[in-house]
Amino acid sequence: MKKGARSRQICAESSKILLETGEDSARFTKLSSADGSILFMEKTQPIHAVVFDVDGTLFDTLPSLAAAINEVLLQAGMKAVPRMQLQPALGEGLRSIFRGALAVQTEPVEASLAKFLEERFLAYYTRYWLRSARLFDRVLTTLTMLRAHGLRLGICTNRDRISTETLLKSAAIANFFDTVVGFGEVSAPKPAPDALLHAIRLMKLTPSHALFVGGSALNAQCAHASGVRFAAYRNGFRKHPDDLMHHSLNFQTYDQLYRWIVERLPNNETPTWA
Repeated sequence: MKKGARSRQICAESSKILLETGEDSARFTKLSSADGSILFMEKTQPIHAVVFDVDGTLFDTLPSLAAAINEVLLQAGMKAVPRMQLQPALGEGLRSIFRGALAVQTEPVEASLAKFLEERFLAYYTRYWLRSARLFDRVLTTLTMLRAHGLRLGICTNRDRISTETLLKSAAIANFFDTVVGFGEVSAPKPAPDALLHAIRLMKLTPSHALFVGGSALNAQCAHASGVRFAAYRNGFRKHPDDLMHHSLNFQTYDQLYRWIVERLPNNETPTWA
């Protein structure tokens, strides 16, 4: 076997092992060499920025969303939907989670009625329930300490910007964030990498110097597609343990997240996006 072919075979076998064990995103970043082989480089870059998802990561929004959805459904003579049945669509945006609730009704919902109810839900949720969502434990303290270390902080969510900023302001954490990227601001929402990469660009950083924090499969997939390290919040809205594969950190408390980040703080100048 020629040397080049043998090298490609070794790289392919190494890639298969890393991908099967989930270690490619935990310790390695995948690179393509000039001859087409796949190489892995260990991720030792310091963290200069942390980007957070909103629903199920910073905020426990499921109770308030479920309450608003079910009140609108019951007023329309439809059946309420259990919280856990709504949970899988939570990170896909407000409209998506309501459409999911309509989709599981006993009888199909006529298009014009569905549109009317969707708008009614958005208005009702915004007026009565949006500001009631609580932060997960130790989020405020963690954001304060990360800011004290000079880290840049961002938001990447499939929520619209208006409801996102309202939620951040209601919890008095809006001023912590350098950038907010919401639904409709890029061509493709998560799990596509567009929104996360856009948030990192706005902070004038490279993906290798950022960390994305989320608690669902959608966020794990987005981070993996972006080449960004992923911190998986186990108390978020995952459906199955495998949803949070390809993580650099799997954490249950925000104190654990903070300690892990502090060990990876930069000791030199902040790099910019080339």
